Amino acid sequence: MASALRGRSVLRVAPLALTVFMQVAWIENLLLSPDPQATARRDWYAFYETGHLLLAGHLGAIYPRTFEPRYFWHYPPFCIYLTAPLGALPEWWAYALCVAVEIAAVTGALALLRVTLPAPSAAHATAAVVVLASMPFNTTLAIGQVSGVLTLILAASLWAWHGRRPLAAGLFLALLFAKPNLAVFFLAACVLAREWRILAGMTTGCALLVLSSLPLGVERWYEFAYATSHYLDVVPSRAPMWKQLTLYAFLRTVSAAPERAAIAPWLAGAAALAAITALVWWRRRDDAAALPRLFGLVVLLALSANLYVYFYDGLLLLVPGVVWWVRRDEYRSRWRHRVIGASLLGVFVDGYARIFLVGPGISWTGALIAVWLVCEALDLLAAPAPPHRTA
Repeated sequence: MASALRGRSVLRVAPLALTVFMQVAWIENLLLSPDPQATARRDWYAFYETGHLLLAGHLGAIYPRTFEPRYFWHYPPFCIYLTAPLGALPEWWAYALCVAVEIAAVTGALALLRVTLPAPSAAHATAAVVVLASMPFNTTLAIGQVSGVLTLILAASLWAWHGRRPLAAGLFLALLFAKPNLAVFFLAACVLAREWRILAGMTTGCALLVLSSLPLGVERWYEFAYATSHYLDVVPSRAPMWKQLTLYAFLRTVSAAPERAAIAPWLAGAAALAAITALVWWRRRDDAAALPRLFGLVVLLALSANLYVYFYDGLLLLVPGVVWWVRRDEYRSRWRHRVIGASLLGVFVDGYARIFLVGPGISWTGALIAVWLVCEALDLLAAPAPPHRTA
């Protein structure tokens, strides 16, 4: 009996071998590189450069005027302040800080979900192991992206919303406007749920963020708008589709269709996913017990129906993934739960296949997330809707 328990414990932590392998391989790559500093300059380097420009007072040089193949700043002006610590540090220490922040953020997100979703410790531990072994987590650390922080914002928002702290939930969701293409989906969900206090919190939070950016100059917002509009123009034609997680990327890569030919089917597919998500929210908006699954549904929609979401933002699947695992007894259909599990496994495998086996090719993850969303939505619709609150 004891040996069987030990065997299950070893099996549960076995995926962490991938984490060790990925990080050791990345460190070895740096050590063997003829120019380790140049090799380490990935996405985080844009934050580091922005921090230097901020501290030097060269604010007009932060947003790009041209979109050459390099790392550049394209976040809203209020995010510029966050780069100040990086600009004050030597380059390697700045990189180490980016890595440490992401580790702390993912740890915090897992801890908040454990508080929000009561379940046996073993269930949360298993989910945490899979997250730490995933490709988005390991690549986020290597390239210094902010996906871990975004995941923490989502977990904190769900914790506050589920705990009936609407103002706090709105303030947390306002922070998600660091990536507006993700935040707008939660804005729509709050409207469908008639969560006016959460919307008030989001409005207040966004207003405070905008006001905080004014010392940087109003012109930063014009530059941000210019950079965003031009970035949206170049994404379909120049961004590698196989590195993205969207339904649009799947349609582009599965048929090798040119940019414009994929627009119509993508819009139709995104509209269908948005419609079924809206229907579920409309029917179950008063079901407090279903909120974690409803919240996860919006995460899935924000990833699949977007025009662009890169592979490292697959870390945001941590939220619906943990909900799927620890709330598995709530699913009305076992086969739908299993199809979601197969989709999640496919996302996990496809992420590593892109690195080690196939490279450019079909972006299967976009289709798998869409399948996950549909199964989740159908299962939620299968339950009777609770009586709506009176106005």
